[in-house]
Amino acid sequence: MKKTLSLLLALVMVLALAACGKEKKDEAPAGDVEMKYMTADETLAVLGTDGYTIMDIRKAADYATAHITGAVSADMDAAVNGDAEAGKATMKTATEGMDDTLILVCYSGKKYAQAATNALSANGYDMSKVFTLEGGFNNWSEVQPDHVEP
Repeated sequence: MKKTLSLLLALVMVLALAACGKEKKDEAPAGDVEMKYMTADETLAVLGTDGYTIMDIRKAADYATAHITGAVSADMDAAVNGDAEAGKATMKTATEGMDDTLILVCYSGKKYAQAATNALSANGYDMSKVFTLEGGFNNWSEVQPDHVEP
């Protein structure tokens, strides 16, 4: 009986430890600020509207090749490659004196957007006004090609 109870207790502990180690799929990894998203249709609806800024956070060279009409560039490549301080500096410069709702545009709506979201939060930007374009520029260029310019 003692062996069965010990075995059962060990099994419960193993399962509990395994469950604690799993990260929920929809939660941001530890240290990352949770991102909010806007669809391409929602973004199109506010394109060119006062109070909204489309901020392209891809590499400056990629922005120069093609970007969403009216977007401004804020290259977050250094932050994505581990230089969080450079990312904060980039976002501080890009948002100086600004109180707009930001729509962050990266390649796919993930890595660069997360770096920019983290930097904006660290800089004290109003995070209720920060969104990421769902699917990023890759999706936008497919569904809204008329709103892409060189």
